Amino acid sequence: MSSDTNERGSTILEVVAALALLSALGIGAWHAAGVSLHLAARLRGTIVADARMLQLDDGIRGLAGRVLLPYWAPDGIVRIGAGELSVPWLDGDSAKCMSLEFQEGVLVLGDGETCMRYRDFQRVDFSPAVDDEHHQYGVSVEGENADGRRFRIIARFGSTPLGSIPSP
Repeated sequence: MSSDTNERGSTILEVVAALALLSALGIGAWHAAGVSLHLAARLRGTIVADARMLQLDDGIRGLAGRVLLPYWAPDGIVRIGAGELSVPWLDGDSAKCMSLEFQEGVLVLGDGETCMRYRDFQRVDFSPAVDDEHHQYGVSVEGENADGRRFRIIARFGSTPLGSIPSP
C-alpha cells in the first residue's frame, strides 16, 4: 500500500529539484538574451558609424568633383590654414570655393551656400593630393573618430583626368 502512495504524488525533494533545474535554465536564457542585446547594440553603433563615414566620404568626393580647374591654374590651388582647407573654382567659378573646416570635434564641409556638419572627431588633418610630379589633383583628409578609428579620404578634382592620378 505504501508503494501506491509514492507513485501517485511527488515528494518535496522532486519538486525542489525540478524548480532548481527550471531556474538554472531560466538564468541561462536570461544571460544569453542580455549578451545578444549587448552585441546587437554594439553592431548597431558600428553600422551607424560606418554609414556616417560613407556620408562624409560621399560629401568630400562630391565637393571635390565639382572643382573644375582651368588649364592655367597654379599647382598651389589647395589653400590650407589652421584647421581649414579651401579650393577655388567650384563649379568652374573662381569666386566660389570648396571649404573644409575642423574645429572642436566638428568637421564642416561647405560650398558657400550650404554646409554639412559631421561630429565626434578627435583629429582631422587636411593636405593636397599630389601625383608623382607634385601636381595637385585633389584633396586628402585624414583623421580619427571619437572611438579611435582612423580614416583617410582622397578625393580628386572633377577636372583631373583619371589617367594622371597615381594608384594608391
